[in-house]
Amino acid sequence: MSTTEFVYVSYIQATPEELYASLTEWPSIERYMGGWGPVSDWQVGSVVRWQMGPDSDAQDLGQKVLEAEPGKRLTYTWHTLQPMHRELFDTDEEFAAALGERSTVSFAIEPGEVVEAGTKLTLTHGDFDSPDSKMLEGTSGGWVMIVSALKTQLEGGRRLDGKA
Repeated sequence: MSTTEFVYVSYIQATPEELYASLTEWPSIERYMGGWGPVSDWQVGSVVRWQMGPDSDAQDLGQKVLEAEPGKRLTYTWHTLQPMHRELFDTDEEFAAALGERSTVSFAIEPGEVVEAGTKLTLTHGDFDSPDSKMLEGTSGGWVMIVSALKTQLEGGRRLDGKA
């Protein structure tokens, strides 16, 4: 049962279809996530693997697509902790507990209330084990950066690293 969730809303100058495609097509994901990110065929029940860099094989971390409605909604289970994330935890016990934690991430896509607002993206990351979840802490900050990079990419701007 969800005790805590992170919700982030952004308005992006793109159509709902363009936004959904950017959330599900690897070339786009690779650009705004800096060479890592989810890879799937995005059909309900399919595995979501994680590409952890341009020269690595995508890893199956036990994630699955729960909802996939092009131009409207995408939901999948979430778990990305790797040994490199150990530094986020004070003790080995905390890290071991976090390795077993699973959550869900949903992207709700709706036309903005006014044309100038663009498309409304509501990201909800929930189903965390506790309000003190280290995964909640880490993903909250990460999602703000990821959605900002996605918005910049779709609106034709440049990221902070100068890439289009």
